[in-house]
Amino acid sequence: MVQGKLLRIIRELYHLSPLRKYFFYRYNYMFSPQQLFLFCDSIKKTSELNGSIVEIGCAEGRSTVFVQKYMQSENIEKRYICIDTFSGFTKEDVNYEDKLRNKNKKVLKTQFVANKRKWVDATLKYNGINNVELYEADINTFNFDDHKIDKISLCLVDVDLYLPVLSALNKIFDRMEKGGIIIVDDCRQDEYYDGALQAYNEFIESKNIKSNIVLEKLGLIIKD
Repeated sequence: MVQGKLLRIIRELYHLSPLRKYFFYRYNYMFSPQQLFLFCDSIKKTSELNGSIVEIGCAEGRSTVFVQKYMQSENIEKRYICIDTFSGFTKEDVNYEDKLRNKNKKVLKTQFVANKRKWVDATLKYNGINNVELYEADINTFNFDDHKIDKISLCLVDVDLYLPVLSALNKIFDRMEKGGIIIVDDCRQDEYYDGALQAYNEFIESKNIKSNIVLEKLGLIIKD
């Protein structure tokens, strides 16, 4: 009884604090539930294919935790790889958006910078996840061969800007297994992040693939 009352008092103090948003639950994913469901459904559809699951751009690892928990519940075991700078957008990518796509450089320079690989690694471990490979790298220069990533069954490309999205697509497409799925995030008109849409459109046109954008912003590519 005493412990219960004490916890109630503590939570009331949290509620009155200006920091209450850090103590009370809030939906904290950059994907809607339907978009997360599509990611999980794509994992299940490609579970019998050879090849790894790759996330290019995992930010703080929230979605990674979600899909890993899904995979555990479905007994899906696959090599799972995350590639991210863990420090925001690169200077080269921001300068491209600024000079050639007329985007606000000052805004882009501040996005996703409050992050570290060791924090993401700790988040995974706190959630009982120990089988994710984290690579701190720029996708523009990342070498898949160096890390023996030769086959991919599913890839989420979530790096927002034109150059890294196009680099990611060019690097992974030939590694995709037949029937493999690529999901490109942010394929919509946006004040800052529609570089992903431009890269997606240019890439599928070069491969003579029909556009397939679902759930407002997810560009799909299925490898025939």
